[in-house]
Amino acid sequence: MDPLPPDPYQALGVPKDCDQALIKSTYRKLVLKTHPDKFTDEAIKKQKQEEFHKIQQAYEILSDEDKRATYD
Repeated sequence: MDPLPPDPYQALGVPKDCDQALIKSTYRKLVLKTHPDKFTDEAIKKQKQEEFHKIQQAYEILSDEDKRATYD
C-alpha cells in the first residue's frame, strides 16, 4: 500500500467536515492561483508547479468518497 500523502484538507485549506461543493470551489480557486503556466520566472514557476501538484493530489483524494474516508 502506498504511504498516505500529507493532509489533503490542509493542502486545500478546507475543514474536515466540509462538503463536496466547498472542496470543488476551493480547488478551482487554488488551481487558477497556482497554475504554473501563469508564471514566467523559472524559480517561481517551479515552486508553483509543486504547489499545483499538491493541490491536484489533495483534490483527487477528497473528491473520491472512498479515498476521503481514509483521512476521516
